[in-house]
Amino acid sequence: MTTPRIDKLFEKTKPVCFGRFVLDVPASATVVPGPQAFGPDIESLPNDVKSLARRAKAKQDEIQAKALTKEKAEVIAYTAGPTSGSWLLTYWDDKFAKQVGLQNATGFLAAGPHGFIYPDETGDKETPEDLQRNITYVATHLRPRDPSDIPADPGVCLDVGFIADDSGKFQEIFGVGLRFAEWPDVSFSVSSNKDADQGESFEARRAEAKRAALLVAPLATLFSKVKTLREGKLKVQQGRGSEALFRHPLGKDDGPGVWHEFLFEYAGKQYDHHNPSWDASLFTGVANNNAGSTAASLTDDEVLALWDRLMASVRLRVPAK
Repeated sequence: MTTPRIDKLFEKTKPVCFGRFVLDVPASATVVPGPQAFGPDIESLPNDVKSLARRAKAKQDEIQAKALTKEKAEVIAYTAGPTSGSWLLTYWDDKFAKQVGLQNATGFLAAGPHGFIYPDETGDKETPEDLQRNITYVATHLRPRDPSDIPADPGVCLDVGFIADDSGKFQEIFGVGLRFAEWPDVSFSVSSNKDADQGESFEARRAEAKRAALLVAPLATLFSKVKTLREGKLKVQQGRGSEALFRHPLGKDDGPGVWHEFLFEYAGKQYDHHNPSWDASLFTGVANNNAGSTAASLTDDEVLALWDRLMASVRLRVPAK
């Protein structure tokens, strides 16, 4: 489907990389970084590599201050990190962590002009030695990335970085959002989760939600006013996922108008970094981060056209062979 306003929006596009995925978005779209977890969550410090030493020292001071309280935290080691300009802090967060062997380690990692904070902790299957190996692996495989740079080699894109990796040994959760200056009430987001357990199918969960709604009179009345624009399977690069595209009326106190809720899920294969699960959503009528708060600025055909253009471009940056 094409419409004049959406066609004009896509006259110029730019690639956006997140995790192992890339999609093509309008050049005018604002990209909102989402979650980025490669094992633990990674915090980016764009163009702020010089703050790493200060941040690492502040964290050390925080732990040492807790050592004087009833929590009895303890710094184990504070050393230069595995790469130039990086720092590594290992510690017990409190006396109970020390008793049960729950050790923490935080890497303050340098990559070009950017800094990254990578916290990790031991668990049922990780030892203190594993923490050192994990942080060293990430630090030595990490490089800076301009948002316009789409790497050709296997790995995961951070907002301003890239971790070269084809091991699949880390949990991977990544996402990105889009906002549009032309239509401030429209938002789009997409996220991936390598280790996700889908449980019941998308269709089964939608059917159960519908059944539950019909058992409650107020919800049944509201549900009856929702228009299904499209529902079923949608082919993407990896295979076939499931979509459900709805148009909702505004609440009676919000005046005339409608808003849209578009949802998609692709199950993927759990633990397979070559075929991870991912989902996407698009909402109109967004105000103050709440969908359905204002009337949609796009027609049904325009929202469908925008959705289809974006969804058709979501793909693994390095497809599985």
